[in-house]
Amino acid sequence: MRRLVIAAAAAVLLAAVVLAGYAWRAWTSAPAGAAAAGGRIIVDVAPGASLQQVAFDLHRRRLLAYPRLFLFAARLSGKDRALQVGRYAVPAGATPRELLASLLDARPLPVVVTLPEGLPAEVLAALLADSLSLSPTLILAAADSLVRGGADTLMSAEERSSFVAALDGGLHPRGFTMRWCEGYFAPDTYHFAVQTDAATVAGTVVGMQLSRVARARAAALPPAVGYSAHAVLTLASIVETEARLPQERERIAAVYHNRLQRRMRLEADPTVAYWLNKRGERLLYRDLEIDSPYNTYRRDGLPIGPIGNPGEAALLAAARPDTAADDLYFVADGAGGHVFSRTLADHRRAVARYRDLMRDRRR
Repeated sequence: MRRLVIAAAAAVLLAAVVLAGYAWRAWTSAPAGAAAAGGRIIVDVAPGASLQQVAFDLHRRRLLAYPRLFLFAARLSGKDRALQVGRYAVPAGATPRELLASLLDARPLPVVVTLPEGLPAEVLAALLADSLSLSPTLILAAADSLVRGGADTLMSAEERSSFVAALDGGLHPRGFTMRWCEGYFAPDTYHFAVQTDAATVAGTVVGMQLSRVARARAAALPPAVGYSAHAVLTLASIVETEARLPQERERIAAVYHNRLQRRMRLEADPTVAYWLNKRGERLLYRDLEIDSPYNTYRRDGLPIGPIGNPGEAALLAAARPDTAADDLYFVADGAGGHVFSRTLADHRRAVARYRDLMRDRRR
């Protein structure tokens, strides 16, 4: 009897050893058919997802052969509730042990969002919202609140009065929404943590733009010295829209500074297009006759606010124009740049040449 008990115990022990060895091999080996080692595979953990759901999803993707073993090891380690929402990069051909470490010990990858230069606030808010699963309305509202709260330091009393009057005047064409935060989103590439809230997102992009404006104003040359932050942003947004070549930014800014100093109207097409929601479209002569706070053909000085969100180079150009340039006009040259002119007669000839060029291209 005793021998029988010993034999049974030995058999159980042997089975346990074999089972443990098998489990260890499964725990430290990549599943059959897994991708070759060396690369990275993205694993998304959605809000509300449990570790069990993630484990069986990994199994369906052939990244994990034994999901129950995976879950047992996680519970044994006491980390089964440490899973965070987010995106993770796990090694291709990872063992279950490496998968567990990649998901429970590592931080989620940041959400990378690139905001291009020159686009309106609503477009940039939509890009942020889409990447971060947020409401663009909440981002815009938070950004509006930040700018409105600092308006006394960002704008002169006259600028603020004009902006508020237009905002409350009911003059807006259908589909156009004036926003305090227009111009105040800094174009750049951002790395946000997963589940960053709308207020933090707005504070990040607006804070970046305010820092850039402050640097531009601190480096301003005489034509722009004394400009408010809002005025620098407004002029920079026009320069951003007009400049096709980086080397032309300072000269385009100089044209507008020269016109302002001579009390000439800016006559900038993009400001008219902004109010009419015709960005990138051809303007008609009747469009130039529509009076609005952004029609620089009918109103003196700068428009009441930015017409898009300028990048840092455009901000610096607005604050530091080409002081050697005495041009008052420019027109497209048909090759991506512009022809600059000091006199109206020269400008008209340049316009005629451009129209002839466009006419020839249409034939």
